[in-house]
Amino acid sequence: MCPFFKHCAKVRNLVVGICALAIWNCGGDASSGKPEEPIEASMANVMLQMNYVESPLIDSLVLDGFGADTIHLVGNPDAPFFDMDLFPSDHWVFEAKLYANGSLMQTGEIEAKLEAGTKVDLQIQLHALAGFVYVEIPLGFGNPAGIAAGSLLLDDGTDSFSYPMEIVGTTAIFKSDALALNKEYSIELSLQDSSGTTIYNMESSFFLDETTPVPQLQIKSLRSKVSFEITPATIVNKEIELTLPAIKRVPKAGDIIISEFLVNPAKSDSTAFDFIELYNGTNDTLDLNNCLIGKTTNVKESALIEAMILPPRQLLVLGNDTNPNTPEEYKHTEGFPAFAKSNGASIASIVLQCNNALIDSISYAKTDSLSVAIPILSTSATVTKSSQLNIEYYENRIDGSFWCLGTPTPGTLSFCNE
Repeated sequence: MCPFFKHCAKVRNLVVGICALAIWNCGGDASSGKPEEPIEASMANVMLQMNYVESPLIDSLVLDGFGADTIHLVGNPDAPFFDMDLFPSDHWVFEAKLYANGSLMQTGEIEAKLEAGTKVDLQIQLHALAGFVYVEIPLGFGNPAGIAAGSLLLDDGTDSFSYPMEIVGTTAIFKSDALALNKEYSIELSLQDSSGTTIYNMESSFFLDETTPVPQLQIKSLRSKVSFEITPATIVNKEIELTLPAIKRVPKAGDIIISEFLVNPAKSDSTAFDFIELYNGTNDTLDLNNCLIGKTTNVKESALIEAMILPPRQLLVLGNDTNPNTPEEYKHTEGFPAFAKSNGASIASIVLQCNNALIDSISYAKTDSLSVAIPILSTSATVTKSSQLNIEYYENRIDGSFWCLGTPTPGTLSFCNE
């Protein structure tokens, strides 16, 4: 049996630059008849740093300020840099909001006095307003369970809510709208095959409430001497674990695919090593006894992979056992083949076979090859880049447009995430 869902939160840092405009009014005495001296302006830099636990449904972290001026900052991992003018004021109001799945989930507010040339330390504590339910179901290559549709029903004793299933690549997803806190919810989740027959049904209940705050949002002053900190509450996220029957068996064609490979490290890179990354896209545990990796189906030119098991949706990295740079945990073969560098327009291959059956193979060539429809190798002699597959399009892996060249990431599914 294997869990359907395992959420691993990760911390992402956003660094945002703000330019604060400090104003000093050096006016004269009106009763003396002396004219007022002109206003002197001085620019100052402020650094904004956001740290938060990223949930699958987080949309944005928003900071609004109202005082001598109005500011609006949106924390988005894809656009983390902002430039803004801030004026000192006796009365600033800062409001922080966190949105997830299109709804306002958390909010907090604080009032402050900001003076030019002084240091102010502020902190906003965000409080959860709502929670949500998120269910992720890996379907496995070919969706062997035949899951075609599904529904998620929630009931808080007063109202009922229904949510459809969405399939994204090899994963089925259920996600609710914002749910009220401090309530007991009953849950019913069902899965159907293409004929509408229910093949899985689960009924349970849970209590949704606010949890302890952990992530942080900070604004740190570089010269304006303003320090501002926001602490959001943890995303209130009910994670649902389900089980499906799984077995241990030998691989068959298409169960394991080549997801990344590096066979031509840059000559100037003294730390690089050749490797081939394999991915078990099924929901079963696969026995790799009698599996070979080679340039062709010729057994004599292939290396025997050591006897081991490969759990579902896990990666195995096969590294060059003769290269001293190869980490020990990747040396799973003896006599790792010298895979061709594919000079010019020539085409080379990587072949995985188990028990005399072809499991997966990939043909590749250099970027200057005439065969542009297949995965390519980097031609750089100074920068090491590996060929990486977009795993969501595994069925089109013979098409080079679903591959890219990027920084090697053995042991991690990636698609040129630089």
